[in-house]
Amino acid sequence: MLLLGCMFPADGFPQFEHKLFSSNMMIEGKLHYGFLYAQHTELDIFNAHFPAYEIIIQQLTYGKYQWERTYQYPLIGFSFFYSGYGNNPSLGKIYAVMPFINFPLYQHKNFSAGFRLALGLGYVSKPFDRLTNYKNLAIGSHINAAANMMFEARYRINYFLTVTSGISLQHFSNGSLKLPNFGLNAPLINVGFAYRPFKENRDIHDRYYAPTAPYEAIIWRTLEFNIGGLLGYKNMQAVFGQNFLVYHLFENTFVRISQKSKAGLGLDVSYDPSQIKILEKHDIPVSNKLSILRPGINGAYQLVLSHVGFIFNLGYYLAGKEKSNGPLYEKLSLQYNFSKDIFAMVMLKVHWGRADYIGWGLGYKFDKKYGKRTVR
Repeated sequence: MLLLGCMFPADGFPQFEHKLFSSNMMIEGKLHYGFLYAQHTELDIFNAHFPAYEIIIQQLTYGKYQWERTYQYPLIGFSFFYSGYGNNPSLGKIYAVMPFINFPLYQHKNFSAGFRLALGLGYVSKPFDRLTNYKNLAIGSHINAAANMMFEARYRINYFLTVTSGISLQHFSNGSLKLPNFGLNAPLINVGFAYRPFKENRDIHDRYYAPTAPYEAIIWRTLEFNIGGLLGYKNMQAVFGQNFLVYHLFENTFVRISQKSKAGLGLDVSYDPSQIKILEKHDIPVSNKLSILRPGINGAYQLVLSHVGFIFNLGYYLAGKEKSNGPLYEKLSLQYNFSKDIFAMVMLKVHWGRADYIGWGLGYKFDKKYGKRTVR
């Protein structure tokens, strides 16, 4: 939903009437081949090489919105993914629907290369069940997050047909909403063909650029402060017989470093009551529940795309008693800006690639001017 809001914003950016603003739809089929990467020994039973199949409906952008011009006219669309993942009886079939954006990295005549980022929902037909499917320690729920990262090369044969090839990583995980949740990671290579049902515009390079004129202005440098809170949920019925709510407060301070991105520092503190159970399981008594509070400091980076921000934090815990996660953590977040001041966020907390929990929340942001420069 966040990606759709980004791809087709209702307002906020000027729209231009131009002969190239047609649908430019393409249909593509891909054949993948790869293997399951067993990042934990418990996943060795799924070791296999297998094919996967993908149907893609996509659109070539032409600068109708400002973010399309900023990112050099990416491809946007939907991917429908299916695989038997080696036909393992404990795992079943895997399905996914993933909106994606394919960012161009290089183009020369009919050849182009890009990076595709896809995020959506996946379905695992046979998740863990302590009575009927106890061998599947990878996934504990039918519904999961599905993510795909792909480096892709494309060669346009003619107006209607394009051949494609790439290498990707396909990931499925429920973010520890329900245990077990080691997740599934599959490196894949692929080949495909994209077909354009309608003839494209002849003047394909005649894209629209917003008019500019000489001017002189004073531009203020600003610090952007993002403050918010999130609530996470951990289903640990299979381990401790109960569920837990996780509380997370954060602040990110950003400085814009380009038209596309921001960088800065962040502070956060989290309270995860499941850590009390983990410590007690290791015969470590917890006399004060506040001892599991985990304040942290982190580096922050934000990739800005219309109303959406992709935020990456790499941090270090400053304090807090715990047993299993260690001092380092990562956070991957999607931030949707409803207005200049208010935003919603979905965050995945990770420790060395292992998902800890997913949090949902709201936040408030404001700017502080600290310097100025003259632009001519």
